[in-house]
Amino acid sequence: MHRDLVTSAERQHGLLTRPQIGRLLTRHQFAGALRAGRLAIVRPGVVRVAGTPPTWEQAVLGACLAAGTGTVASFRTAARLWTFAGLDGFDGLEITTPSRRRSRIAGVTVHDTMVLGPAHVSRRNQIPTTSPARTLCDLTACCPPWDVERALDDALRRKLTTLHRLERVFLDLAQRGRRRSTVMRALLEARLPGFDPGDSDMETKLVRWIVGAGLPRPVQQHRVRISGRAYRLDLAYPDLLVGIEYDGWDPHRTRVAFDGDRARQNPLEIIGWLILRYTSKSTRQVVVREVGDALAARTPSK
Repeated sequence: MHRDLVTSAERQHGLLTRPQIGRLLTRHQFAGALRAGRLAIVRPGVVRVAGTPPTWEQAVLGACLAAGTGTVASFRTAARLWTFAGLDGFDGLEITTPSRRRSRIAGVTVHDTMVLGPAHVSRRNQIPTTSPARTLCDLTACCPPWDVERALDDALRRKLTTLHRLERVFLDLAQRGRRRSTVMRALLEARLPGFDPGDSDMETKLVRWIVGAGLPRPVQQHRVRISGRAYRLDLAYPDLLVGIEYDGWDPHRTRVAFDGDRARQNPLEIIGWLILRYTSKSTRQVVVREVGDALAARTPSK
């Protein structure tokens, strides 16, 4: 096998396009490699180098290469590549091509678009992919709003995108008449300005429970400075000195972390903070009732 072909294939999950091969092998050599099993056709115009194990990522890239220049993994396939929370188990193939001539590829859902600028495309695992912001906008067309919201908060928490990048991509699509923009519009309106994705899915869920019950929205990741030291609360009502903490198992499974968490709470309580603590076992009913009672008890009577 030609060394340059192997090198190119290694950068492409073991795949090569017919033009790449044509620059190094004659038609006769190519036909011989196919007969000898050194190359195998996986898609029209796309071959796999022998010895390369088939993977889902390879299948995604193969579909992109078969659809032509500028094609990217998109929608739920892109969500899996970015490992968005709740959407990383999708095993289908969805791609987007910048052409109105939608290709037909067996086993692949092909979308087309006229909007695929620099803010809309990226690379993930050596695969051309819609950017995190564009992927989130696309998901509003195929996923329930709560799944998109969870993926959005996960992307923000992991710093894969920002609200302002997401807003820019959303406006690009909305200005071109993109349908189903109401879900992303609502998610952005609920988060700009000053939204913080928090440290965990559960923390975000607590906010949804509290606000959904008609209670005031708490401040996320509120910092309190006491005697020169900074303390951070997951959620807080600073004016009423009510703090809310989510105790996840992973961050608290060591003795040092457990002891530090308790020592941190004492200075807050000494200066008058009421700290409510919840875990993954806490129910919506309990959280809403206790937060409501705490706010009522701390609100000065008129």
